[in-house]
Amino acid sequence: MAMNRQHRKKKALYSFEQARRMARQHGFESKEEFLDYDCPGAYQLPKNPDEIWTAEWRGWRDFLGICWGFEEGRSIAQSLKVDSMEFYLKLFDEKKINESDPASLLPYRPDLQYKKEWRGWDDWLNGNKYGSKLHR
Repeated sequence: MAMNRQHRKKKALYSFEQARRMARQHGFESKEEFLDYDCPGAYQLPKNPDEIWTAEWRGWRDFLGICWGFEEGRSIAQSLKVDSMEFYLKLFDEKKINESDPASLLPYRPDLQYKKEWRGWDDWLNGNKYGSKLHR
């Protein structure tokens, strides 16, 4: 007797933060690589994290930790013409950046992603007028 397997929404075994940390630790370089990976046992992550953690979801690149290098990222961030750290973060919080946009490869928190290269939000956003008030 053949079983009819329907796609079921898996219950989250981990919080979004735990799952994202685990996915990033694997070092996946693409969504496809993540989907092809098979890890049996307790540490297996669901293949549909975007459906399980919809409220926290910011895209595959955020989930997997894929982003531009510092120089490329800063150049793209500056092209956004963002005038404050708050507005930069809001772009990601409100999911206003399409996954096909080069800006989607920017880290949500560049100050944490690029600790060695980081020179402050004013540098990242191209010397905006609020730079002296932004946290470094």
